[in-house]
Amino acid sequence: MFKVKKFTTEELKWYKPFSKTDTIIFISDRTEWDTIIFHKIVRDSDSKRDFEQGFYDMNYLTVPYNFTKGSYHQFALMSDGKTYYDQDILNMSKSSNTNNGEIEIIFIGTIFSGEELKNVKKINDNTYFFDSKRATYSGMNVDRGIKDFTFNTEIGVVNYTDDRGVKWKRNKPKL
Repeated sequence: MFKVKKFTTEELKWYKPFSKTDTIIFISDRTEWDTIIFHKIVRDSDSKRDFEQGFYDMNYLTVPYNFTKGSYHQFALMSDGKTYYDQDILNMSKSSNTNNGEIEIIFIGTIFSGEELKNVKKINDNTYFFDSKRATYSGMNVDRGIKDFTFNTEIGVVNYTDDRGVKWKRNKPKL
């Protein structure tokens, strides 16, 4: 067996808001709505055992999300014209043949991975600003993209600015 190192506290901080499935409403300055279902963390593993690809085990953590019908933003339709692309807000993998994990942070078609993760601006201990101009990719598999978003490691996405320059804020539920 090939041992995969555990995900570190630093790597897992991004996953804290997603311990359960949660529906969040975002409202734009123009009173448009996005209702997003952030699903709970999905854990998976895989093994490779061949001479071409190597011999190793992999562990994965993902957090899928989707927009409800009627939301302003939607994922792009596939070529069949019926099926929407899937996106995960977080993808992380760790292999038994490396010491480091790989993480991707993806929100409304804006992807940060690899070196571009260094472009994320830390606002305070728990809050980070993601600028699409400094992303790995932007506008991937969405009908309408975004310019930026803010993520808090305690609650998840706090706000974002769409490609029209319209600001969207997380709706605070009434208690």
